[in-house]
Amino acid sequence: MKKTFGFLALFMLLTMVSKAQFFTLGIKGGVNLSQLKLGNELNMNSIGANFQQSLDTKTGYVGGVYMRIGNKVFIQPEFLLSAKGGSLNILKGGSTADKQTVDIEYTNIDIPVLLGFRMGPFRINGGPLASFNVSKGATLNESIKAYTQNGAEDAFKKASYGYQVGGGLDLGALSLDVRYEGSLSDVTSAQFANDMKFTQKGNLWQLTLGLKIL
Repeated sequence: MKKTFGFLALFMLLTMVSKAQFFTLGIKGGVNLSQLKLGNELNMNSIGANFQQSLDTKTGYVGGVYMRIGNKVFIQPEFLLSAKGGSLNILKGGSTADKQTVDIEYTNIDIPVLLGFRMGPFRINGGPLASFNVSKGATLNESIKAYTQNGAEDAFKKASYGYQVGGGLDLGALSLDVRYEGSLSDVTSAQFANDMKFTQKGNLWQLTLGLKIL
């Protein structure tokens, strides 16, 4: 009984705060258009001739919950499940005549914490992002295994860090957001037998639609 009264009191408090337009809780979902870019380390060694940057983008989903604390100036933490990826060209013997394009897919839990500024219905925001890998395709690991020292089972980093910047529009209970996401740390990393590293950083454009529930 005490727990029930406690939950009811918390719900009423959140409702009153949200009506004061200081706190907002909502759900959101949308799409990612992502890429993966090779690190510069490969350009320093002949093995780099076997890998070529691909500019193909991967379409994935994103969805989760967000909180907005503040009014004109606000902080917006989010908890999102985000499907990302990209492509990589592998040149057998370093020749473009024998090229294999590898599609790379992985899913992360993303936790951005954004600082924003509201101008009427319009918003601008940006801030750091922590990203934790929860699933990955085996295609990348299998494709680079022949070039690595101890296999490529751990090519995907368990955690990576980046940033998001963008803007949004609020229309009643609906929120539309467009953001750019960049990497500050490696998304993938594998060690070659000659002590060279294979690394990739990710970037994406994200379009989401949110619905205010409190």
